[in-house]
Amino acid sequence: MTAPDADILVIGAGQAGLSAGYHLRRLGLRPEQDFLIIDHAPGPGGAWQFRWPSLTLTTVNGVHDLPGMAFAEVLRPGSEHAQAATAIPEYYARYEQRYDLRVHRPTTVRVVCDRATPSTCPTESVDGLLHAETVPGATTPPSGEPADPTPHTSAEPTGPASEYGSATRHSDTTGDGDHRTAAARTNGHSDPSNESAAAAKASDAVATTLRVRGLINATGTWEKPFIPYYPGAETFGGRQLHAHDYRTAEEFAGRHVVVVGAGISAVQLLDEISQVTTTTWTSRTEPRWRTEEFTREAGRRAVAMVEDRVRRGLPPRSVVSVTGLPVDDRIRAARARGVMDWHPMFTRIEPDGVRWADGSFQPAEVILWATGFRSALDHLAPLRLRGPGGGITMTGRLATQVAADPRIHLLGYGPSASTIGANRAGRAAAVELTEYLGLRRV
Repeated sequence: MTAPDADILVIGAGQAGLSAGYHLRRLGLRPEQDFLIIDHAPGPGGAWQFRWPSLTLTTVNGVHDLPGMAFAEVLRPGSEHAQAATAIPEYYARYEQRYDLRVHRPTTVRVVCDRATPSTCPTESVDGLLHAETVPGATTPPSGEPADPTPHTSAEPTGPASEYGSATRHSDTTGDGDHRTAAARTNGHSDPSNESAAAAKASDAVATTLRVRGLINATGTWEKPFIPYYPGAETFGGRQLHAHDYRTAEEFAGRHVVVVGAGISAVQLLDEISQVTTTTWTSRTEPRWRTEEFTREAGRRAVAMVEDRVRRGLPPRSVVSVTGLPVDDRIRAARARGVMDWHPMFTRIEPDGVRWADGSFQPAEVILWATGFRSALDHLAPLRLRGPGGGITMTGRLATQVAADPRIHLLGYGPSASTIGANRAGRAAAVELTEYLGLRRV
């Protein structure tokens, strides 16, 4: 075996990646020697740094402490209403410094290949390692900057499934038509790409190949906004955008907005936008409201349901499909205003609006797709981890380990796709991978 550049590569420095780095250090591994953390973003904060400005610490759906350092340590007095896109990155930055994690950024992983055996690569290239090709540069613009308008697609299907089912185009069994990423389903009024101009420049940069023995992938989902295709989408004369590209409600004032989706982001944005203009709410599945208290036991049951799917190689479902939507004071107020009047999904999109199944028509100038995300795993496509149904069979104590290749752990996939789950998964992945590779030093 050729000597690796590092034993373990951690891709992504959000909640899960930082948690993994913390636990690798606790196990005696040294940053930049035994393990390396790389992140595509321009600064600390994971996906939080790109969230819309109106998402504050009082409206965000939970921020969990990273291991060893409480979020409260960095909060200033009266910061409850601070923007999540500012406060959380500050917390992550302080965390990286305290534990000397030495995150390399911005660095983008183009592709990861297996050089383990002649069955995975040419005989002359076998060195027993995973090869990660990286380039300098970010793949997502800082908050508020426009995305690169060049559409791009990926042939690799990705999960987790949102309420609209699988992202794979060749296995469309939901009746929703052609399933594509947001980038692939665009018109001249959309923000079709989540790649920045920096990524385009990065494509011409000199690539560096990192050779490693094990991989902890913590790339999350923010890079893969998902929009299902509906007939007539390309004819729409108004604006279509994904919640990924949402900034403020004021930009929609005076225009009727159709909000699509039955998740937490959908209801939050519906409430916000409805305060400045008229709205219509629709989704393929009827919203499921949580009426009982969300107890610890209920949380364990929800995680178990998601975990069961990935252990069987099925694409994980959205969290809200398991937990239901919480009802708080804002939702009650929106209901009183008549905003939460839900409609079954339209059947087609027309130049001036959407057509319902009964033939009636809703005029609209904007369609906001709050339809979820897919796991950002395109760079792992050469490893052929997915099964025929589009899912990845997972194993390990918390279902973070890829059953087909124990050298690889996926964080943020399945039951670890939450801030609490990411913490626990970071520890499990660090412990299991170091044991598998014989690296534990304490």
